[in-house]
Amino acid sequence: MNEPVRVLIVDDELLLRKTMEDILKQRGFAPLAVATGQQALEELGRREYPVVLLDLRLEDMPGLEVLRQIRERWADTQCILLTGHASQDSAIEAVNLGAYSYVTKPCDMEQLLLTIRHAGEKWLMAGSLRRSEARYRRLHESMRDAFVVVDMEGRLLEWNKAYRSMLGYTDAELLRMTYMDLTPPAWWTMEKQIVEGQILPFGFSDVYEKEYRRRDGSIFPVELRTYLLQEQDGRPSGMWAIVRDISQRRKDEEERRRLEEQLRQAQKLEAIGRLAGGVAHDFNNLLSAILGYGELLLLDINKEHPFYEPLQQIYQAGMRARDLTRQLLAFSRKQLLAMQVVDINNVVKGFEKLLGRVIGEDVALQLQLLAQSLPVMADTSQLEQVLMNLAINARDAMPEGGTLSIETSRVILDEHYADQRFSVTPGNYVLIAVSDSGCGMDSDTMALIFEPFFTTKTRDKGTGLGLATSYGIIKQHGGYIWVYSEPGRGTTFKIYLPLASATADMRKSHGPEPSDLRGNETILLAEDDQQMRNLTRIILMRQGYTVLVAENGQAALALLDHYQGPLHLLLTDVVMPGMNGKELSDRISARRPGVKVLFMSGYSGNVIAHRGVLDEGVNFIAKPFSAQTVAVKIREVLEADAP
Repeated sequence: MNEPVRVLIVDDELLLRKTMEDILKQRGFAPLAVATGQQALEELGRREYPVVLLDLRLEDMPGLEVLRQIRERWADTQCILLTGHASQDSAIEAVNLGAYSYVTKPCDMEQLLLTIRHAGEKWLMAGSLRRSEARYRRLHESMRDAFVVVDMEGRLLEWNKAYRSMLGYTDAELLRMTYMDLTPPAWWTMEKQIVEGQILPFGFSDVYEKEYRRRDGSIFPVELRTYLLQEQDGRPSGMWAIVRDISQRRKDEEERRRLEEQLRQAQKLEAIGRLAGGVAHDFNNLLSAILGYGELLLLDINKEHPFYEPLQQIYQAGMRARDLTRQLLAFSRKQLLAMQVVDINNVVKGFEKLLGRVIGEDVALQLQLLAQSLPVMADTSQLEQVLMNLAINARDAMPEGGTLSIETSRVILDEHYADQRFSVTPGNYVLIAVSDSGCGMDSDTMALIFEPFFTTKTRDKGTGLGLATSYGIIKQHGGYIWVYSEPGRGTTFKIYLPLASATADMRKSHGPEPSDLRGNETILLAEDDQQMRNLTRIILMRQGYTVLVAENGQAALALLDHYQGPLHLLLTDVVMPGMNGKELSDRISARRPGVKVLFMSGYSGNVIAHRGVLDEGVNFIAKPFSAQTVAVKIREVLEADAP
């Protein structure tokens, strides 16, 4: 930043207020301290503050009320809550109200200073994004032509009202389509040639003509020019185009100028997807350390120890943070999937007890499962997350109680059905129907429910991520999810997943763990993150292994130059500076052909897939992992194909 970050300190303790003000001044910030919430609101009305340090307990009003007013009046201001009386409920409420961070007194001052700097950076980014969005909106409000954005697979991400009106589809329908679905097959070859011959090498295409198909089936000519969207590293991320209907006069200018709210929401989806992929690695390393050390401490102390319950709370908070990270990755369709062939009936039955606890005693749970097995290629935990999201929504739709039913069956989606539903590949599918007897929805609500951040619940009851996350999970599984509902007559969600081959290897959702998790083998650990390296070394040594430790690939090879003893397993991070885990594995395998390899990473799947680590038969464990999880995985790898 070009000038010191202004920080408003709000705390009724004079000594703490003065101390924090002095420290912030010494560290280059521009702080101002006040004692009450009212003084804070008045000061914010006079001057803009990027960051507010806010005590939860103030003399004149609750800190959460101050936070609420700040978020309503100064949305970009980043609030860091301080409390000496932390609780899970207050932390959740603070996050729901939009707090940047939640810090417990006494706080680690260095960590707090770093948090303040990050909050200031986010304030700058929010202002830049706001100005960019304003320019973006002004641009599109002045456009007469149709505008559309697609990803590199052709899925429609953003569009304006002119584009939708020109084609006759609803927003919900367009959200499930690709631009090839709108293009008659006769033009597919030309479209591919333009992408490969012009857009990818040059970043844009010439103005060209093709045909589109409206919702009513009619074909009409269009003129368009397409441009390439790229990530910061130069990788293509999508394309955008200006499309003009050249078969008819332009429609009313006022209608064609109006932008859809869907455009803004699609931008949010893209922004969150980039954020999730960008922070996943570092955040998962931190969570691994929190969960790992927390698990080790819980194993070492007696349940009667006074620290046991606080440690348990820390561990549970870490687990919730891990689940949130996974939800964000699922939301952007970038999470790692542990795909295997599972029986949908077993997945539902294995989740029945937990669903019963979620919906409560006043809602009856009914299962109507097909007698024969229903194999699908899926990640069990992700499907359970979808069932959980649907069950929570159903419970909220039945405040006076009711019935939640889950039905499974085999169905065939033929070409006629696929033509009606768009983007559907005809074939054999497994159907999971989740129905409730709740209040139902009207057609306007149904058209929006899968959009990011759309929610009919109050601010403190929902984020609008549940159904959008479920949609992303099902799409990543190659399936489809649709909703059927009427006001007062309940709701049914229908999930279609491709039926797996009858000869596929059927596995149980939770296979048996090795009976003995200890070992005496030698393991070479290569990990560039120091916290993660130390934690993993401790876990392995506690299990009886001999551990050789290296901070990167070059150090691992140098260590082997001087180590002549036996080596049974290489446990390596995938993404490391200088030499990645796959390269290290190849070089060690050339030296010692019998060494087994287990990869680990906190990056999202699309970051590491091209390195060959997610290929079939390659051993992989995702961060963050628990001590129990890595111990089980190591035994599985070491004992695989053993005599």
